[in-house]
Amino acid sequence: MNTKRYTIGLDDHDSPVAGCTTHFSFLLIKELEREGLKLVGFPRLVRLNPNIPWKTRGNAAVNFTVETDRDPSEVLDLIWDKSLQYVSEISKGTQYGRSPGVAIVKDVKTNELGWLYRKAVTDVVTRDLVEKIAVKTGVLFQGGRGVVGSVSSMGFRGEGKTLELLTYRLPENWEKRREVDLQSLINFEERYFPDVYANVDYINGKPLILSHGRDPVLFGIRGRNPSVLLEGLKMIEVSEMIDGFMIFETNQGTDHHFLRIGDKPYQSIIAEVEVKDVKIMPGGDCIIFSTHGTMIVYKETGELNDMARELMEGDVIRVYGAVKPSVSFGKIIEPERIEVLRLSSVTKYLNPKCPKCGNSSESLGKNKGFRCRRCNYRFNSEKIPIEYHRRISIGTYQSRYYRHLTRPIFWENES
Repeated sequence: MNTKRYTIGLDDHDSPVAGCTTHFSFLLIKELEREGLKLVGFPRLVRLNPNIPWKTRGNAAVNFTVETDRDPSEVLDLIWDKSLQYVSEISKGTQYGRSPGVAIVKDVKTNELGWLYRKAVTDVVTRDLVEKIAVKTGVLFQGGRGVVGSVSSMGFRGEGKTLELLTYRLPENWEKRREVDLQSLINFEERYFPDVYANVDYINGKPLILSHGRDPVLFGIRGRNPSVLLEGLKMIEVSEMIDGFMIFETNQGTDHHFLRIGDKPYQSIIAEVEVKDVKIMPGGDCIIFSTHGTMIVYKETGELNDMARELMEGDVIRVYGAVKPSVSFGKIIEPERIEVLRLSSVTKYLNPKCPKCGNSSESLGKNKGFRCRRCNYRFNSEKIPIEYHRRISIGTYQSRYYRHLTRPIFWENES
């Protein structure tokens, strides 16, 4: 028996009313195993460029590796049949403009697919570009717009990976409200932090693991150790039985979406800039004018917005953010993380104390001396320089609502 190893890519199997690409992969893998194909390693949940305005929620594709003696075109036909069945019977995706895609390739080792993944997570890619690379690298594909994500995702092979355990609901519960015992979730995260992360909103006292749409996902817990995630299944209390679960390797928490060179719309960039001015808008949003253009730090970003309000002319910062088109400024950067590299020194000059009684004084005009506010004693002196105390310090500040791909701030000192 001539066993071969294939990588399979999937995308665009959700809709506003039902379905999810990860759920399709969960069902598909079970079906493939019944057909005699063997899953190799963990499936991979791959987040692509989070700035694409026409993306589906989360902009995620899935790829996984199987071993089989079947021909790749035979496997592709089987997957495509299951794809059409899923979007017709479960997600109803074709009724909402979804255009699923599937792909298969033997032994993903090509530089072209790695390059395509990096472009798809940082920039805009077209269907034509994806098809050209697919043909060049021997990828077989079927479907519509989802081919872009399914092929692009194949270039992610787990570099710098994190993990997510996703649980799925029984069909009879899909329309019901999701409920989780918050304290059990807190107990789990406090026990295993920082190997689990972003599962609780401690400021608002809310769980972050629950899905909020009408998809089949119940909850997802993020971490770095599969055995710890399995402990979460035991510790986290929910109000319903689950239909099953799957652990995915992911590019979440990797910062793969950031470019050090680039400033085109829909890219996420890293830029070292000097602050020129800061303006606080009536609603609380903060506009930073800098040597690299205009940045808007929204009030909802919490600590990041608080820090941005304290920036002053001459401060040097490193900004991690998304480039967006803007009617007012041409384009802007929306930061999700800012490193304060250097704070400018600000000196205030105060009137001297009265040498006779020690009370405060007032100036009589330029080069005309001072007069005591209490005893009216007049005297000549210099103003006293006082260095202004800054309310922020050198360090890293991050939005309280960071993206799937954003590396958590508490991992910043880890290699």
